[in-house]
Amino acid sequence: MSIILADYEPQREAFTELLQPECRKHILMFRGQSGRGKTTLLNACLEDLPPGIHHVPIQLRGNAVSVAEVFYRSGDRLEWDRFPNFTEQVATLSSAPDVQINRNWLAGINNQISIALRAENPTDREERRAALTHAWFKDIQELDRLLLMSLDTYEQATTDVKDWISGPFLARATRCKQMRVLLAGREIPDPHNIEWGECCASHDLYGVLEAEHWLPVVQALGRRIPIEPALTWLAGVCHARSGRPDEIMTIIEALPRQEIVA
Repeated sequence: MSIILADYEPQREAFTELLQPECRKHILMFRGQSGRGKTTLLNACLEDLPPGIHHVPIQLRGNAVSVAEVFYRSGDRLEWDRFPNFTEQVATLSSAPDVQINRNWLAGINNQISIALRAENPTDREERRAALTHAWFKDIQELDRLLLMSLDTYEQATTDVKDWISGPFLARATRCKQMRVLLAGREIPDPHNIEWGECCASHDLYGVLEAEHWLPVVQALGRRIPIEPALTWLAGVCHARSGRPDEIMTIIEALPRQEIVA
């Protein structure tokens, strides 16, 4: 079933533009408080993702998603044979430069990545992460098709992951012809960042206050408004709920169903 979404047409158009081959802004960000429809909008955009585009979706949920986990999920999703430079760098940093990178070794690569990133000295850790990031983007640049990284709930990411995303990750994404980034959250990286801000489009989501945008939703859900004038009633709901899509949708779903005429 298609995701039913009220308005947010400019944001959906921005997503379509993001995937164009000659797009100059490789980063698209949606920011809004809880209930403003961020995740629904993100999912609606992804539902329209054209075939033939690589896609790696990641929910940034606290300690469950580290920088190592982002690397691992991309390789697991796209298959590791597309990451020769990255896997070689992992082997080197995990003190196994002469290891044969085969299926058995790759089966434990998640742990190998963590080992490769590990160091007692903060400077050494930063150098290791930089080396792996460089190798990873080198492989991304050689992909046969465009890659979309969709990152949701940015505000829940650890400080370490936020620093990596807002720093080297987005800085390199702007220069990588094969990558696009879609990021959403109650909090987002500073869209005016001096390194990548010019290649970023950001949208603040305030909800959908216009009743006209909700009438198609009522119809798509097969509901009817039993109070006349219907648009005035719907406008009152939108105003009372401050345009919050989740609350307005709940009210619409509770309306009586349209009568089916035989």
